[in-house]
Amino acid sequence: MHDAEGTLAGPTAGTDAEARGIPPQDADARARVRRRHVFFIAGFDPMAVEGHHRIFVRELKRFGDVWNVRTHCRDSAPVPTPTGGFWRTEADGPNWHTDTTFENLGWHDLTRADMGRSVWSHMKGSVRAMADMVSSGTIANYFRSSRRYGLFFLFTYMLLSVFWGLAAAAGFFLYQWLAAFGTVVATVAGLAVTLAGGLLLMRWPGRRFRLKQSLDLAEFSVDFVRGRHPQVEARIRAFADRLRAVEAEAAAQGVDEIIVSGHSLGAMLAVSAVAAALTADPAFGTRARVRILTLGSTTAKFALHPAGGRFREAAERVAAAEQIGWVEVQSRDDIVSFYKVNPVTLGPVSFAPVLLPPGDYSLKPLIRHVEIRQMISPAIYRRHWFDVMRLHCQCFLAGDIRSTHDFYAYVCGPLSFDVLASHTNSLRAYLLPDGTLRPLVYDAAGCILPLPESETAA
Repeated sequence: MHDAEGTLAGPTAGTDAEARGIPPQDADARARVRRRHVFFIAGFDPMAVEGHHRIFVRELKRFGDVWNVRTHCRDSAPVPTPTGGFWRTEADGPNWHTDTTFENLGWHDLTRADMGRSVWSHMKGSVRAMADMVSSGTIANYFRSSRRYGLFFLFTYMLLSVFWGLAAAAGFFLYQWLAAFGTVVATVAGLAVTLAGGLLLMRWPGRRFRLKQSLDLAEFSVDFVRGRHPQVEARIRAFADRLRAVEAEAAAQGVDEIIVSGHSLGAMLAVSAVAAALTADPAFGTRARVRILTLGSTTAKFALHPAGGRFREAAERVAAAEQIGWVEVQSRDDIVSFYKVNPVTLGPVSFAPVLLPPGDYSLKPLIRHVEIRQMISPAIYRRHWFDVMRLHCQCFLAGDIRSTHDFYAYVCGPLSFDVLASHTNSLRAYLLPDGTLRPLVYDAAGCILPLPESETAA
């Protein structure tokens, strides 16, 4: 089945590609990846690059165990860069090997500074943000575009109201109980209990619901869309410069493809950075294959705001660039993201067909629907069913079963981004249970035929 060099061979491999004038070895060379550079931009999270490295090492091992391949992170700590840090990894199957540079484009310092302001500053900011969202019609736009996200957005403020309502009720009860001792004593005690109770509920169980982070994010979002975060704008330009530098050296470094991935709010930053790179250099993406992977995207959060014109323009610019491929992964189970919303048109999505020719981005972004409950085992799903943020993060973590989407298949798998994106089952459609990449077989349309479903089980 395999020659001495580990190149896929066999009587059926590439036969239809050859009939179209493409030598099998050339078709397979375009479908396989031996070296890639992956950029990752996280959402609104204060976690530093070192924290992302620890998570990466853990999830890389899980990917190797589940897919029966050997994985190894060669760097015990991130190698610093002006925009974050990177580390180098490798993965091996019986007939394939990949090297990956995984680079975190960090903006946690800006997030920490924003979240670390005084309570009074955040209270004023939250009131200002809610007033802006209501008066601008943005919340109404959320409900028109995605009722699920609109309800999630309001849930944060409803929870806040419940917590402080309970605290006020406790304070009022104490006020009535102490009224016989004097109005001043009762008032002071009631206000103290209200304040202490509200702050306690904000800390617990508010921390479990990540209430403060959600409130900070809403405030940040309004300020950012209104142009009140010039540091973030500057960071996007720095990200774009870094993307351009890596793309310019990709051929010399033997890099087969560059993937720019973004999660949640980071998806908007990823698209904005690529758009900035294209503005600075219209040839960006022609010297090396550049692909975008957006996961759990909240891009529409900004684009649906009346002041979000520059974000709408960034998405349109990336979608219009023929040399840039773009895949968005959406899940009905992820209520934190905009499910069934096209991040470019802001209208209803058209999910991609089951099978496409690799590199077909006539639908851009190419939107794949994957259930989170298909990414992880039923036991893990039940464990995190109430933790909406944990489920929201699953799309950039490894699964504990062979699933229809696994982020690490794009990071260190043997097949190109285009091949993985071309089939709804991604890597599961092409990797045998023992980790062997089976011979690639093409149909007359140029599609790589997947494994029968009965052969994809672990």
